[in-house]
Amino acid sequence: MFYEIREPVYGYVTFDDDDKKIIDTPQVQRLRRILQLAVAYVAYPGATHTRFEHSIGAMHLASMIGENLIEKGLDKDDAKKLRLAGLLHDLGHGPFSHSFEYAMQRKLGLDHETVTQALITQTDIADKIKEMGYDPAEIAETIRGRKRLLSDFVAGQVDVDKIDFLLRDSIHAGVDYGMFDWQRLIRSFYVNGDKALIGTNSLYSLESFLMARFQMFRAVYYHKTVRAADLMLERAMYEFWEYVGLTSFDPQSYLDLDDYSAFSALGKAASEKPESLGARLFKGLLNRDLLKVAYEKPIIGGREAIVHRPQDLEEEIASEAEVKQGEVFVDTPSLPIIPLSQSMRGEIEVWDEKTNQAVPLSSLSKISGSLTGYYEALRVYTFRENREKVNAAAKKILENGFQMHYRKVKANMGHRPHGLATDARDSPTSTIPPLTLTMAPFLIVSNSSRNPWTKGIPAKTQPIMVTVSASFRSMAAGAVPIFFMA
Repeated sequence: MFYEIREPVYGYVTFDDDDKKIIDTPQVQRLRRILQLAVAYVAYPGATHTRFEHSIGAMHLASMIGENLIEKGLDKDDAKKLRLAGLLHDLGHGPFSHSFEYAMQRKLGLDHETVTQALITQTDIADKIKEMGYDPAEIAETIRGRKRLLSDFVAGQVDVDKIDFLLRDSIHAGVDYGMFDWQRLIRSFYVNGDKALIGTNSLYSLESFLMARFQMFRAVYYHKTVRAADLMLERAMYEFWEYVGLTSFDPQSYLDLDDYSAFSALGKAASEKPESLGARLFKGLLNRDLLKVAYEKPIIGGREAIVHRPQDLEEEIASEAEVKQGEVFVDTPSLPIIPLSQSMRGEIEVWDEKTNQAVPLSSLSKISGSLTGYYEALRVYTFRENREKVNAAAKKILENGFQMHYRKVKANMGHRPHGLATDARDSPTSTIPPLTLTMAPFLIVSNSSRNPWTKGIPAKTQPIMVTVSASFRSMAAGAVPIFFMA
């Protein structure tokens, strides 16, 4: 039997009895109670759509891609696995999506991908997938990017997740930035060995997709007001973790968490601790009394690199400004705006129909090459009354932005975040003086074996992540000065 859902992006989405068994589970229905864009509604009032409708959309796109590729030789079972992966790819998101993840990573060392895998393999969803004749672990591995080919469609550089959220978020935010010819794009996939490639006959659609991503990140996802609200929510959840979160992970307790329960818990915590930082952040968010930008520094592609969640820098700016610790918030982009050469997988490849071979996108598209020199921003936020003092302190510390800025930090030897191996050679403390590095042209992640440049640098409470905002060509041309914070 077939069923239909009417939704705002694609019109009618159809699904069968197998899909319905998964969709009707509490795990998937919980996504109706988790906002896709957390508190972006402070700037875009219509952005109140949920992870559930996004998951339905990703399933629909995955199905369309699978059906198209069956005609090109894809196995029917693989097409069904792809559809399941599209439906379940966001299952592990906590309350308010990425805002919850900040606290969860610091408190438990977990991310939503790890939780997604657990919910697929350790709940009754696993039984339903097995009844269909498939392996739940394989579906989870596909979502985590560990099954080449199928993973390219759900966890790749151009995938059903990104295609749907750009279209859907654009519609609900009331902007046109995320619109592109998605139908042409998904019909142009080729399979080359274990890689999924876009055909050059749809080059303009791919360029439009990249432009849409670029514009949506700048205009919506990294909008200064949206980021102010996100910071307030994620830090409030961190401050009130004992009210909102988990002391340890188990699937059932996690499934009890959604936006409603989290907001209720934050309200209770704020009432019981009215003088706390968490209470001020939460109440400010409720009344739209948001953090203010005290300082903003451009991060230009090919010029500098940034580290995510630099708590030490916040402490230093607060000390210099003589404001309370915890009242300075340093915000840096947590995702690259354009997933081109700074991706660990290298540059996007496309399938050239004329030569029947894979070629780098940049060899055919000047637009893709120009986007690698994009603009991002490092912003320092604070409360309204601290704005001038924090501005002066941030300028003093950050104006010389081409040197490595690193302070003495304490390595947490007893607990390492999930996925970060303990190195016996780490010392409890380590001091690195200001310096400038010349780097090899690839993404640097502190827990990767591919990182000669960050080996031995301790993490304070979580893995240090450095995103290089540069193309291969720009970096290969000479030394790239690195602006490093931890």
